[in-house]
Amino acid sequence: MPDFHPDLHPELRPPDLRPHERLLRATASPTQAGDWALVLAAAGIPHRVEEGGGRFALIVHADDEGRGAEALAGYDEEGAPEVVPAAPDRGGSPLGVLAAIGFSAMFLVTGAAAGASRWFDLGAASAALIAHGAWWRAITALTLHADLIHLGGNVVASLIFISAVGRWLGTGLGGLLILASATAANLLTAAVHRQAFVSIGASTATFAALGLCVGLQVVRRLKLHTRRGYVWVPIGAALALYAMTGVGGPGTDRFAHLFGIGVGTAVGLGAAYAQLSRGWQPPRAAVQALLGVLTVGAVAGAWLLAFGAARG
Repeated sequence: MPDFHPDLHPELRPPDLRPHERLLRATASPTQAGDWALVLAAAGIPHRVEEGGGRFALIVHADDEGRGAEALAGYDEEGAPEVVPAAPDRGGSPLGVLAAIGFSAMFLVTGAAAGASRWFDLGAASAALIAHGAWWRAITALTLHADLIHLGGNVVASLIFISAVGRWLGTGLGGLLILASATAANLLTAAVHRQAFVSIGASTATFAALGLCVGLQVVRRLKLHTRRGYVWVPIGAALALYAMTGVGGPGTDRFAHLFGIGVGTAVGLGAAYAQLSRGWQPPRAAVQALLGVLTVGAVAGAWLLAFGAARG
């Protein structure tokens, strides 16, 4: 914005201002004066810059005063720093902690993969078995972990990313969307592999939570008018995290992690657009609780199907 307006400081008018000329703006900064002059030049408005008393005056013909003021006002509006719309925040959510507790409790029941527990035989995400109809394995596999290190990584990720989704969408809705996104990602992974590939772990869910957060950030940046290029920042950050933690070593399910981010981002885009652009609000506490029960029930139901299929 200008640091001087001629109407407020008539004593600072250049002494040689001609009758048909008007002082549009003045500043002590030669850079700012040059920027203003470029704006007027781009608009085809004749002008001149005159220096005097340590200030730079931008002078135009009286007939061009209105057009010049309008052009500079537009420049001020475009050049002003935009504030990214605030992220929806429903306050503290226990979702990340509950997920971490759930994963840990399940590990106490199943033990590590090296123990050859029956849970792994029944619940691991076998691409071949899922392709033959055992779709519930896309859910049950999310609750199994190979060892304590595997579990610990997902517990930390839950406390970060799943907690963030809970703050944004609420505990019940956030948990349900994470589960749905992770399940879809595991099903896509099975469709891509179509072979004897078996995976386990909640990392697909934590990457889906990361994707949901990315969707929110992308929509927030799309609402900017002058810095829409910033939309790539959250996507680049998510891909960087995938490159650092999602690729891993032999046996890492790279597709599941990548699909987790992708599906989560798609779901997050929809939720964020509805919330930030359409004014939609997540459900209240009672509905959140119901959705939370539905989420836990879906996991429990998937395990019942797994044990039922084994008995059949």
